[in-house]
Amino acid sequence: MEDDSYSNIDLNLKSTEPKKKAKKRHMLQKPGEVAKPEGKQAKHKKEDDGLSSIQLFKEIPQKIPFMGRPREHTISVALPASLVQNVQSEELRAYVIGNIARTLTIYGINEVVLYNDMGNEGTKWQDHFALNLRYLETPQYLRRYLYPMNYALKYAGLQNPLDAPHHLRSNEWLPYREGVIKLIPKSQCGKHNKFFAECGLFRNVEIKNISALSSIYGVDHVTDDGDEEIYQRVTIRLDGSSLTQCKQYWKNNKLGSTDSGNYSLSGYIVSPEEPLQRAGLYWGYTVREADSFEQVLVECPFNDSGEYDYKIGTSERGELFGPNTKLPKYKNLLVVFGPVNGLEHIMENPSDKFDKYYNFCLHQKSRTIRTEEALSISLAIMNFVSPY
Repeated sequence: MEDDSYSNIDLNLKSTEPKKKAKKRHMLQKPGEVAKPEGKQAKHKKEDDGLSSIQLFKEIPQKIPFMGRPREHTISVALPASLVQNVQSEELRAYVIGNIARTLTIYGINEVVLYNDMGNEGTKWQDHFALNLRYLETPQYLRRYLYPMNYALKYAGLQNPLDAPHHLRSNEWLPYREGVIKLIPKSQCGKHNKFFAECGLFRNVEIKNISALSSIYGVDHVTDDGDEEIYQRVTIRLDGSSLTQCKQYWKNNKLGSTDSGNYSLSGYIVSPEEPLQRAGLYWGYTVREADSFEQVLVECPFNDSGEYDYKIGTSERGELFGPNTKLPKYKNLLVVFGPVNGLEHIMENPSDKFDKYYNFCLHQKSRTIRTEEALSISLAIMNFVSPY
């Protein structure tokens, strides 16, 4: 049976089915579906070794940003593909994308939508942009499993690390970790009674609920014979015994012990939404690619309707976002940024498509504000007036 020892933290998750099955390919990204509910259980239920979920959360390092309460609202931003085309060199392009990824992380953005505003030419820039953003969001210890050599990542070394909560060091504890599971060829399936995930720890983590790979991520743990090695990225919830094992290993290692010991780690596959919705742990962003601007507004992955309940457009021609402006409470917020020439350059009457059309930079002294600059300015201002 699946572990439910974290249930003393109130959830109120919405139940949604996965929208579509993930395509089988070498690099499988985490989906944007919302987790299936696990139900409310007894508030004081403990792990097998007697540790309650509250005790586990107390072990989280203080330097890791941690709300300590569920967060159910989401923030999405939409950016044009032309943003990366309008950069002077490949090295600078990589650095700009890295700064954008850090901005998304700093302000806890859950989804970034990249829309094609350049026609056929924009497709390659959209792919380049998306690949770099996904690469940066992936914990460093997983990248070699998910990303083969690619010219688009040539200058990834110039990009600053995100240092997000899920980018853990090997000696840091969290109840959750990102990991990868190697899919098993059909001919070998009968030989594997146990499944393990690489989670960046001193031991691989034994998976107690391999069936969740299909029910949550839409991926079968068995692959066709002859396929290249395929790894699926998953979110793992470690159990209480793993905390005990980790603390003992780190203590021995700190004392200079060379004894590897008989350590074993175990956990459960969960939705990537769970750390945020249960504990307020920011768990990175997903990247969605839209072929047209219309797709930006109607394919929200966080609810069944596919709609964002509050949409904001940004433009120097918009209504001034002043010191007394307030944001209403929302469930799924979308903030849309236009290309260098503004949203007016790619559509007629853009203000009609949004609930609000704001200018976030009063009395700008430059004739133009670059999209990446508008992103940081707008999110910083909205952060101060957030209704949450």
